[in-house]
Amino acid sequence: MVQGKPLNLLDLSFVLMETRQTPMHVAGLQTFVPPADAPRDFPRQVYEYLRSFPVTAPPFNYRLRGPLSGRLVPSFEEVEKIDLDYHLRHSALPFPGGERELGVLVSRLHSNPMDLDRPLWEIHLVEGLHGGRFAMYGKLHHALADGVSGVGLLNFSNDPASSRTPPIWAADRPRKPRGSSSPYGPFGLVQSAMAAQARALPSLLQGLYGSAKAALGLKADPDFTSLAEAPRTIFNTNVTPQRRVATQAVTVERMKRLGEAAGGSLNDVLLAACSGALRRYLQELDQLPRKSLICSIPIALPRDASQAGGNSISFANVRLATDVEDVRERFDVIRRSSAAGREYLKQMDTTALIDYTVLISTPQLITRVPGIGARVPPIYNVIISNVPGPRGKLYFLGAEMEAYYPISALAHGQALNITVMSYAGGLYFGFTACHERVPSVQRLAVYTGEALAELESVFLGGAAKEKAKSRAPRPRSKPARRKAAGKGPPPKARRAKRAATT
Repeated sequence: MVQGKPLNLLDLSFVLMETRQTPMHVAGLQTFVPPADAPRDFPRQVYEYLRSFPVTAPPFNYRLRGPLSGRLVPSFEEVEKIDLDYHLRHSALPFPGGERELGVLVSRLHSNPMDLDRPLWEIHLVEGLHGGRFAMYGKLHHALADGVSGVGLLNFSNDPASSRTPPIWAADRPRKPRGSSSPYGPFGLVQSAMAAQARALPSLLQGLYGSAKAALGLKADPDFTSLAEAPRTIFNTNVTPQRRVATQAVTVERMKRLGEAAGGSLNDVLLAACSGALRRYLQELDQLPRKSLICSIPIALPRDASQAGGNSISFANVRLATDVEDVRERFDVIRRSSAAGREYLKQMDTTALIDYTVLISTPQLITRVPGIGARVPPIYNVIISNVPGPRGKLYFLGAEMEAYYPISALAHGQALNITVMSYAGGLYFGFTACHERVPSVQRLAVYTGEALAELESVFLGGAAKEKAKSRAPRPRSKPARRKAAGKGPPPKARRAKRAATT
């Protein structure tokens, strides 16, 4: 056993927020189509192949070190012997093996907290999807990875003929040589960290000063969204342990075409679609506030190429204009607010941005104090993340990955999270919600698709023609689709593929 790495402030905050009600793990759900000549027990063969590799690669061999499972003065240490049977699980879906059955299982798996005495990850191979398909659900503690670094840990191939690759916990990655990272001797890490913090202090103070002015209504840019604008909603309450997951998928081409027509970016279109869905969902519950909902968008920061995991992100607040009925005006408010938020963060360097992120997130940490919870005023209503994923198709043991849905963590005061992953020309939405606080989250997934159709009718016209393009991307070949349709569930269950529900 050798010493691993200290936690930065943001990683530490995710460890401190871990409770039974707020497990701080993030996850990915990937579905695969077996090769055409695969035997019936192919998923079992995949499981046995994975099981043949010991755990050797960081951060999968990291364990929290310190009293109370590393919660007091925590750091990561590397563990040499790890029980793979605990971290790698094999499951099967009940018949008919549709998206609903998969959603029920994933929701249950995502509700379970992780054992803080072990390395903080699990991989579940799930067979029994109709058409012979199978899935992998993998979760990592948020202290080990953010969305961008999590994608970087994948070890699949872009060539089906050479896709017999080691699993992520056994894949070799570049690592910084021990003892060569600092010129200051045995206390080099501490001294270099203190030097970096000192250099970042002016930039940090400038950022905090600007945020404080904006919160007091003294901001110079009216499009900049302060930390004091978010109204209280049904999403900003204490959460309970049970999670529900819903999914939606669209094509990148469709989103880009719409962004060009509307005069904004793909990310602006994504936010506008979520805004329309949230507005309709809250209206139906008679819970839509008069003020605009505020979303927090994570922004990836530069990362050391040798960094195996951890978080390197900051956040910008954006007005979703849910108080605006006109679709064009709503989109324009979102576009201008998003640009102002991103521009504001550019004034700080990376070290200052990480410190800034921790400091403005302090209210989130205060919610852990018994009796306080969601009484702390929200600084945003919902997190909406857009994570760049692999651009080309990926394969594992000849099986094609057809979809990649991200699933995120919740906290007190944040009962809903929307994360979107791009993969091979598709955008895959993962809606993670507290089961008791956000009823029927699958409606949000459906409404997002319908909000996109509304945006198209406004900015592109020809709504009837564009409506046919609102279906989820279909990564599989036509023969595979016909085969799956002939042996799959009835039409009602097939339509549910557009929004996997629980």
